[in-house]
Amino acid sequence: MMFQRTMHRFTYRLTALAAVVAGSMSPSLSQAQEVRQLSLANVPPDMIDAGPQSSAQGGGKPAGRNDIDLGQDLSPSGASPQPGSFGADSPARAAAQAARAGSSSAARTRRPPATGAAARAGVERAVFERAPIAVPLPVGRERLITLPAPAALHVPRDMESVARLEVIDRTLYATALVPFTTLRIVAELVDSGQQIPMDLVAGESTASATSELEVFVVEPGKSGPTALAASAASGASPATATKEAEPEQPAADMVQLTRYAARMLYAPRRLGYDLPGVRQVEVATKPVSGLLRGAQVEAAPLGQWRSGNLYVTAVRVTNRARIPLELPLEDIRGRWISATAQHGRIGPAGSDWDTTALYLVCERAFEACL
Repeated sequence: MMFQRTMHRFTYRLTALAAVVAGSMSPSLSQAQEVRQLSLANVPPDMIDAGPQSSAQGGGKPAGRNDIDLGQDLSPSGASPQPGSFGADSPARAAAQAARAGSSSAARTRRPPATGAAARAGVERAVFERAPIAVPLPVGRERLITLPAPAALHVPRDMESVARLEVIDRTLYATALVPFTTLRIVAELVDSGQQIPMDLVAGESTASATSELEVFVVEPGKSGPTALAASAASGASPATATKEAEPEQPAADMVQLTRYAARMLYAPRRLGYDLPGVRQVEVATKPVSGLLRGAQVEAAPLGQWRSGNLYVTAVRVTNRARIPLELPLEDIRGRWISATAQHGRIGPAGSDWDTTALYLVCERAFEACL
């Protein structure tokens, strides 16, 4: 009886020990037999850093290890991410800002396209018929505007603060220094006094306006935009087509001839231009003695021009007396239709104003009218 009780106790303990061993070994065997492919979706929870809370519980990362921002949280703390928004310390935002800064810097330092034949390949044409001419300007790049004739510009007093304008002969050189809205300037043609209003504007939308702009005037009854368009389609120059469409200019009268000769002598070169129907003819420039009877002067022709049957000759007159001289136009030798002096009184010999010009009009050449 005693032996049976002892064996029963031994068997009970052996069974309990086997159960404990089996319970402790079976989870390990089941996990050892399970094979998984490691990915970001099935990372075990104990390998993920839960932030400050897990660190407080002792499961945090080692001290001295820096955070690596992989861009998971792109919105401020406590806010849901918005489209196009970036966190304060996001590398994406820093890259975007650097890209924007680089693009803006590149835009500021971008050099304008090369000028020359390629840039002047196209010519824009504009016809003035009362309405102001629109002139778009690229900022920081010069544009050429060709006018029908030499002109004087009327501009606002503070125009130089936004644009640089220069006129040489018939060409207006315009450069916008900064973007600006529409500004009105007026080009006054020297020969006819006609005024052409032009509206200048500069900005981002005008950056491509780099071709030369040619402006010409259509006079009523002579030509029109249709004739100009036809000449452009045929390849002829608009200026040439306009001249061909216009009838032959009438001959200038003696007043126009005299004014033209005076302008050719005294006006700046940039204001000199050809008068329709007037051409220059050859004349001897040797001194002519006794041209002004009774006056101690030296006279020599400077130039001669003809229009129709009229000739005008510009003659330089220099005083050789020691006293001022009132020019005696009634004592000029020759058969002249009209005689005009640039200055009616000249100073004594050797002074700064001892020389002037006479304009003599005749129906024949200068030598034939003496």
